[in-house]
Amino acid sequence: MMSMRTENQTEKQKNTGSGKKRRQRRLIILAAVFFALLAVFLFGINTRITRITVTGSTRYTEEELISIIFSRDRDYNTFYAMYRDRFGEHVDIPFIEKYSVRITGLHTATVTVYEKAIAGCVEYMGSYMYFDKDGIIVESSGEKMESVPLVTGLTFRNIVMYQQLTVEDDSVFAEILNISQLLEGHELQVDKVEFDSAGNVSLYVGGIRAVLGDSRYMAGKISEFSDMLPNLQDKSGTLYLDTYDPGAKNPSYTFVSD
Repeated sequence: MMSMRTENQTEKQKNTGSGKKRRQRRLIILAAVFFALLAVFLFGINTRITRITVTGSTRYTEEELISIIFSRDRDYNTFYAMYRDRFGEHVDIPFIEKYSVRITGLHTATVTVYEKAIAGCVEYMGSYMYFDKDGIIVESSGEKMESVPLVTGLTFRNIVMYQQLTVEDDSVFAEILNISQLLEGHELQVDKVEFDSAGNVSLYVGGIRAVLGDSRYMAGKISEFSDMLPNLQDKSGTLYLDTYDPGAKNPSYTFVSD
């Protein structure tokens, strides 16, 4: 009987020892997991974007876009920026269709901007209403953007955001887009693009008015204006380019001073 009791006590001691060892192992594993998660957490909240590259923007500087998209301190957290770009709401930026933030490293990111296609703008009730190639109003602003031509002379009944300007002839929007692209190609910034009642076009730059006439040979007319403008910078008057003839070898144009 004594032998049996001794064996039972020994077995209990072994089981007790094994249980303690298992509990100790579990505690060690839990502690290791806890500290590993803590390390990951601390690493995550302290990993910040320090260098940002912006591509695709012509209407905003890199600094302006960064200050808009990364307006809060937490926006610079690498992992939060990644989550926000994929699942969060993007900032609504005038003249920007959309943008994406791509994390290129633990401390670097690239912002790719896709701008709205703007053909021109009209002034309406103290604001500038910007429209696309189809004449649809896509943006409204109290400020005039230098790179977008102001269009005058169009007759429209009313203006509604995200709807087409109501004009007599919708083809005028294709002409405006063509003029806008030609001006951009020649790096010409004009103050105004004016249409008269017959659809003839005039450009205004400073004190110079360039009469281009109808839509024929518009590329050649704007090219001639681009070449002549440097010699007219200090003058004020009207340059008549409506007589442009692509076949003329030595063209001559009339300039009438004010």
